[in-house]
Amino acid sequence: MLEEFFLGILGGTLSGITPALHVNTLATLLHDISKADFNFVFLIYIMGLTHTFLDAIPSTFLGIPEEETSLSVLPAHRLVHQGKGLEVINIAITASTLALIFALPLLPLYLKLAPLYKPEFGKLFVLILSLFLILTERGIKKIHALLIFMLSGALGLMVDALPLKEPYFHIFVGLFGVPALIVGMENRKFEVGEGEIEISRWRILKFSFLGTLLGALASLLPTFTSSQAALMGSFLSKDERSFLTIAFSVNTANYFFSMGNFYLTGRTRNGILALIRESYPILSEREFLILIFGSFCAAALINLYGLSLGRGIGKALTGVDYRKLNISILSAVFMLSFYFDGIFGILTLIAAASVGYTAIELGVKRTNCMGVLMLRILIN
Repeated sequence: MLEEFFLGILGGTLSGITPALHVNTLATLLHDISKADFNFVFLIYIMGLTHTFLDAIPSTFLGIPEEETSLSVLPAHRLVHQGKGLEVINIAITASTLALIFALPLLPLYLKLAPLYKPEFGKLFVLILSLFLILTERGIKKIHALLIFMLSGALGLMVDALPLKEPYFHIFVGLFGVPALIVGMENRKFEVGEGEIEISRWRILKFSFLGTLLGALASLLPTFTSSQAALMGSFLSKDERSFLTIAFSVNTANYFFSMGNFYLTGRTRNGILALIRESYPILSEREFLILIFGSFCAAALINLYGLSLGRGIGKALTGVDYRKLNISILSAVFMLSFYFDGIFGILTLIAAASVGYTAIELGVKRTNCMGVLMLRILIN
């Protein structure tokens, strides 16, 4: 099992730092060549957990988000342009570690609540969040926010009807990544920075705990995603660092609690658990405890190398002409979009990017673009 642990760390690190390589894709490849036993379960679980610690690296330095990190791209990029990119990575690793620490004593209560879930709870949360998101804009911007919400929601409904293999790649890279890359072209260079977290320990602890609670909620309600949980947290944070602490804590806590939900109820809340259920549908208590222990071992190891890895990647990009870098990344994004889904992928990417850029031009929060998921949940 020690071999599977280190392979999981290696695989999660690879998927975490590689733009557009989702951990689910890598896990699927391993699923096709591995035996259906607990060693495989342990491997891909550790791989997925590691990914939640390190997926901040490409979304911070390159602006290519996944669903879980899409909202963090915006405040992360503002800090990158201030020369604080490595601080974002440090916040991600610290917040993810604290999320595990806070999650452990909350786990017994969570396991009592998990069987009580009803689908109506999820829709109610999304409705409240949608209204709050739009109505918190000022004046005429409420109308603009509603427009962006409905446009992105219509895009989400349209994508369901298209034969796309990787719909969320085109949607989230288009809504959040491409506009950030275009706007960021005016910044010719960026600096990595020293990595010191510039908010107090109390604030880190407070917002990590809040993110852990929201992550637990997201793992209970299948209609309530990590991005939506982070969005709720954005209303409770007053600056970029506080929001990032919440967002990164949500990501890891959601993953960890989802494993507990699967152990107790058999429900799956992410792609890794869906793969596990296919080959190993029931976890024993002993196996559940092994996964918990492995989670903390993985967190300890990632804390030893994660920041150095982020520093190395950041410094490799330091001094690069940001305009040329962004153009190169945009070109790669369009090639990947075409590779995944051909002309339909390109058209979806362009449509999503148009909505995301329109939000910038109208001066409303791009979080309104989360209508791409929320409207579909409300209608279905």
